[in-house]
Amino acid sequence: MKKRYLMIYNGQEIRRRFIMLSNKFCRIGILAGMGPRSTAPFIESVLDECERQYGAKNDIDFPHMIIYSLPTPFHPKEPIIKEDMVKTLQIGIQSLTEANCDFIAVPCNVVHQFYEDMTKMTNVPILNIIQETINAIGVQSSKVGLIGTRSTVENQLYQPYLHNNNKDIYWTERIQSQVDQLIYDVKQNREMEELIQQWKNIEMDLAENGVTDVVCVCTDLYFCGSYTSLNFFDSSKILAKSLVERYLAFK
Repeated sequence: MKKRYLMIYNGQEIRRRFIMLSNKFCRIGILAGMGPRSTAPFIESVLDECERQYGAKNDIDFPHMIIYSLPTPFHPKEPIIKEDMVKTLQIGIQSLTEANCDFIAVPCNVVHQFYEDMTKMTNVPILNIIQETINAIGVQSSKVGLIGTRSTVENQLYQPYLHNNNKDIYWTERIQSQVDQLIYDVKQNREMEELIQQWKNIEMDLAENGVTDVVCVCTDLYFCGSYTSLNFFDSSKILAKSLVERYLAFK
């Protein structure tokens, strides 16, 4: 009876159920909350990738995920104090480690300046959002706008890799100040119409200066990709894609 029942499924359905069964004990750890309003959109992206990559449909088809929303000592207009941030990150990393996660994703670019510190806190593999994003962008020559927190930009988390990938980076203090304000306003839960208009002003500045690609390296700006005419590389969505690929490869 079971054999006859399985035969009615198409190839994708069989693959979907096989993946679900073979990975049912894989626990994905997500260290999120940076910022707090970026967590839900990231989880939505992960679920979308499950549907796209292996046809997840029913509740049981989706991964086991342990989501830790971590309040951090971060302000978009103030410098980060490393000691305070590392101590805070350790709380989240240790919690996910104790929850027996098989790997961890951290949907926040700015804290990846402490990636080596995080990897020393646990034996659990941690996906690197910077490397995943750079790999997704490719090496084709283009002029890019780098949109992220001031700390991400000033600490050169992306620039060396972008230059190695033949990218000409357009950045000005004027644009960074606008981005800082936009991130701040997202955290203050301003009206979406206002946030979109702020983004459109930034986008116009980029386009007028020859930018064809936007590399968005702030997970708080998850909505900008839905309101742009430029090529848009969203580090949050890229990490979600890589996370599901890692889940499927889990043995």
